[in-house]
Amino acid sequence: MEQNRSDLTLRVGSIADESVGRVIPDTSVAEVAQTMVAQTKCARYVVVEENDQLVGIITDRDLIGALLTPDSEFNVLATDQSESNITAGDVMTSDPLTVTPEAEVPRVLRQMNEAAARHVPVVEDGSVVGIVTLDDLITHLAGEAAHVSAQMDNLSGIIRSESQRK
Repeated sequence: MEQNRSDLTLRVGSIADESVGRVIPDTSVAEVAQTMVAQTKCARYVVVEENDQLVGIITDRDLIGALLTPDSEFNVLATDQSESNITAGDVMTSDPLTVTPEAEVPRVLRQMNEAAARHVPVVEDGSVVGIVTLDDLITHLAGEAAHVSAQMDNLSGIIRSESQRK
């Protein structure tokens, strides 16, 4: 039986996606949205200054909330604004929750819940080295749960066979 599997010590760096899309604050939301559509797996980008310093994150939900919500100052349906005049810096989540690759999964889940964050940049030495999503963590935990369930089935079979011998 495998002994070294445990989410209590699992570090987020082993789950994080290292291919992180980056945009600068001046990128138009039209360009961000077009890129999101073209790259269907990428519903989020980190927003970085030219020195790769993280200043925010922009997600598909940020775009919808900013461009289509009636009370948003950037609502393209209720104002004469064009999405080409609105930038990533206008609608991004500034100062997002970040974690290090060494952060433990249970703590990251708790932090994500408290911050209502679904996408978290993984930062090391001031640079974005990955991103972890709620989907990533749930998928991983589901796999761990299946592993534990299989181990419990195995143990219960051993216990049943031992108790039948007595």
